Amino acid sequence: MVKSSLKAPHAPAKAPPQRWIVCLLFHFVYIVIPTTFTFLPMYLAIYGNSTSRTVGLGWIMAYLVWAIVSNRDTMSGHGRPWPWLQNLPMWSYIFSYLPVFNINCTMPLDPNKTYIFGAHPHGTLATNRALFGFDIDELWHKSFPGIDFRVLTATAALRVPVIRELWMWTHCIDANKSTARRTLERGTSLLVYPGGEREQMMTVKGANKLFLLSRKGFVKLAIEQAASLVPIYIFGETDLFTHHQWGIGARLWMVRNLGIALPLISGKLGLLAYRAPVTAVSGAPIATTTTDDVDEVHARYVQAVRDLFEKHKAEYGCKDAVLEIM
Repeated sequence: MVKSSLKAPHAPAKAPPQRWIVCLLFHFVYIVIPTTFTFLPMYLAIYGNSTSRTVGLGWIMAYLVWAIVSNRDTMSGHGRPWPWLQNLPMWSYIFSYLPVFNINCTMPLDPNKTYIFGAHPHGTLATNRALFGFDIDELWHKSFPGIDFRVLTATAALRVPVIRELWMWTHCIDANKSTARRTLERGTSLLVYPGGEREQMMTVKGANKLFLLSRKGFVKLAIEQAASLVPIYIFGETDLFTHHQWGIGARLWMVRNLGIALPLISGKLGLLAYRAPVTAVSGAPIATTTTDDVDEVHARYVQAVRDLFEKHKAEYGCKDAVLEIM
């Protein structure tokens, strides 16, 4: 068993200032910078004087050129991982806000093989994704040494300036089939969220619901490339935010027909998560061959997720919890 973790300081006197600092850092990185970078140049280009209009248009054109160039790496499956950014001390400081933020690898994996890691549940914001790409030396590399990987990310998430770059620099690539296939052919493993937007909208604080029974694309891909499937269950993910149900019918329609998820959530302070421990537990790999039956392997995978949940739920504070797989 391999564990890597980041634990928050235990001194009660430091908790309040840490909460405010983390709150400011989180909102600055994920809201203030992306919003400013997106709308300020447009405002300058439309409402500014001749000088500022030139600046705004130049800003927009420069970013579009950069996006086109860098998008080649994202679509090719290489991505643009940036080790310096991934291991900034800021990330471990932000993560220390949570009581525990770790990966528990219950079975060492062979770094010479290729894997598709399935992460469950998605959660409202997939906050657990920070385990897979941020503070990477302390988290991923200690848990899965020698295994290079990329995270398949919804195309819509890669359309937002700054968020797009942050994701690209932390192992994300576009979640389309050709990109995923090229990544595996190169010998690089994948981490996927099979539940996607549907599971995101199903999230209920404290509940354990997965949208998995009809999701077989990642299994087909694993069989095609003879990659092993590794189930991961993230305990605590659904305790981080309250997902409000206002207009849920209309929002589910948007997911089904437009592929757009609009979770209405609140946390401890704005979009700062509640201080719930988050642990990603990985199970034993399920080997596949190119002659395997998709339905049979998928059934084995679903059962492996159930078994992983049942085996570890008491250890992570939810011994009476029930896993619903739809």
